[in-house]
Amino acid sequence: MAEDPHPREIAAAWIPQRPGRNGAKDIPDAIVEPDWGGMRVVAAITEDEAALYRGGGEVAAPDELLRALLDTFSAFGAVIEGHVTTAALRSSEGAYPTMPKVERPPILVPRALRKDVRDDPFVRARDYEAAADRIEPVVREALERGERHAFVGTDLLWLDGQSLVDVPLLERRRLLDGVLDESYLVRRSAFVRPSAVLTLVTWGALGFKELSYRAANSRYLAGRENPDWAITRAPDAPHGVPKPVAPR
Repeated sequence: MAEDPHPREIAAAWIPQRPGRNGAKDIPDAIVEPDWGGMRVVAAITEDEAALYRGGGEVAAPDELLRALLDTFSAFGAVIEGHVTTAALRSSEGAYPTMPKVERPPILVPRALRKDVRDDPFVRARDYEAAADRIEPVVREALERGERHAFVGTDLLWLDGQSLVDVPLLERRRLLDGVLDESYLVRRSAFVRPSAVLTLVTWGALGFKELSYRAANSRYLAGRENPDWAITRAPDAPHGVPKPVAPR
């Protein structure tokens, strides 16, 4: 009988899903969370070791972060999608590394159809992938210098020999809560329903420029666009409502 693949093998071969082209309002029964920025990775964790992977290769992460993943993990083996980011450590100014500017031709969308071209779902999906590619070398260099980053888990993809891609998102998140505790360097992404407007505004005020909308019952479509996942701008505080001041 063949042995189950090692989490490292799963993580090295993983091709992440991509946001689809539907608008946030078209995502059924959505849950909303901040888009954490930084570098999107998958963590391969067992009882004895932890490693981060992106694009088929292992990421050179500081020992401090890998030890934190081991200390907060409580299962035999798992592959967890997440972000390596400073946003979880510094929630106000300086939460995001500065990305190099890249000029690209605009996509023309009639104003009669959309108030702002940046709100076009196709543009947002395209820009999400482009931003991830631009920030990757910045984060890699920072990690190699030993700069402190946190891992924020957003999805549980594989657990103790079992793929979870066909398990509904909310159940995957419930299982993630059960196998990954939190510490200063390891977090689980918080989420709310779209009706929690004050929370969405607060996230925007704290520096999260974009929000992720995913259908609660959605499956994970590895290597494909997922029509049940949309990226949208975080809302601004209504006029006359003071923005909260983030703790330093």
